[in-house]
Amino acid sequence: MWIADRQPRHGADVHHESPSVTADSIAPLDVTQPWIAAAGVVLIASSFDIDFGVTVGLVVAVALMPLWWRHARTYRGFTLIAALVAISALSSVWLTASRAGDHEWSPAWSVDVVAGLLTIAAGTGYILWTRRWLQPWLVGALFGVGMLLAIRPGEGMFAENPWRFGFSVPVTVLTLALASRAKHRWPEMLVLVGLAVLSAVNGGRSSSAIMILVLLLVLWQARRPTGRSWFATLRTAAFLAATAATTYFIGQAAILEGLLGEGARERTELQITYSGSLITGGRPEIGAFSALLFRFPFGFGGGTAPAAGEIHVAKEGMAALNYDPNNGYVERFMFGNGFELHSLAGDLWAWCGLPGLLLAVTLAVLLVLHLVRRLNSRTLSALLTFLVVKSLWNIFFSPFASSLTVLVIALGLLLVVRESATHKEA
Repeated sequence: MWIADRQPRHGADVHHESPSVTADSIAPLDVTQPWIAAAGVVLIASSFDIDFGVTVGLVVAVALMPLWWRHARTYRGFTLIAALVAISALSSVWLTASRAGDHEWSPAWSVDVVAGLLTIAAGTGYILWTRRWLQPWLVGALFGVGMLLAIRPGEGMFAENPWRFGFSVPVTVLTLALASRAKHRWPEMLVLVGLAVLSAVNGGRSSSAIMILVLLLVLWQARRPTGRSWFATLRTAAFLAATAATTYFIGQAAILEGLLGEGARERTELQITYSGSLITGGRPEIGAFSALLFRFPFGFGGGTAPAAGEIHVAKEGMAALNYDPNNGYVERFMFGNGFELHSLAGDLWAWCGLPGLLLAVTLAVLLVLHLVRRLNSRTLSALLTFLVVKSLWNIFFSPFASSLTVLVIALGLLLVVRESATHKEA
């Protein structure tokens, strides 16, 4: 049965869930709701654009808010996320209006930002509600199908590298979701190894490193549960930090040895030579973000166009990392349509000011806390491990637009029900 009527295997992602709806208990209720839930998941993942950043999935999630709002509020962290989203949206509009006197601005950009923010809250709330009707693996599989439908072969850099810029994340979500149905961990491990090889062959340095890190965390969960003591939690957190650092350094060494191809090796050598670090060399936008944050700490607004002085400050920050910012990339991509700092945290700060930065920090903290707790209790599937690790990477190193869908499904499958809410519903 595809509705949520199955007992969890190896402590999977139904830990701390509210009571599942079974095939028998669904009969007196609206039997169409599981189908509505399934269709909505696909639409949210597919990101079919209507206009100004408003998608079909967002419209569906907002329209069905009476169904999911009360249920979503029972999950730890959701109300906080929704409140910060609302404050950030208001801050974005206010900042745009306050800077309209000395900056060019676009109402379309402002609407786009607000729509993206609403997608975080509404999309997450909707996914939380679907867990009442659908098994976690099915939610993930449907989301993967929706992400495949979102691929636009004629847009972006798809033609240059279809796997890296098109199929990588959707296929990962879909295959790991299907693998999570098994009663053992080895199907997930095999899928992760295959995905790591595919990513490496296609020049995906960060994606192959993420797959290896996820594989190590899945192996870590093969041990016996260690309880919920502070010592056990700290030990898991230390293991997580050490594993991430080890994966980074070993991955960098493998790239420099040419294991990911000559192109990746040459690119990595240049980035380390000029900036001293693979991270800052590969993401020089970090320099722009830090320089702008230091000079203009209150942000700019989602609809605000950057002034020449602000672009100059950003270039100075990037030049401090030995990156040449006078190559057209800064003017066209980063500041051609508002502010784009190539990180979810940077974008939220630029668009929403300090509330947006607080939202990004809160998301990162929630993801890390839930990741550590679920790793400690062996209740994390490979799919959810990937989604959380990928979302943490995106918060610091990927644009808001490309981070949004993964963040929504990660939060929607990761958050757990408050114990008081579980007892009340039971």
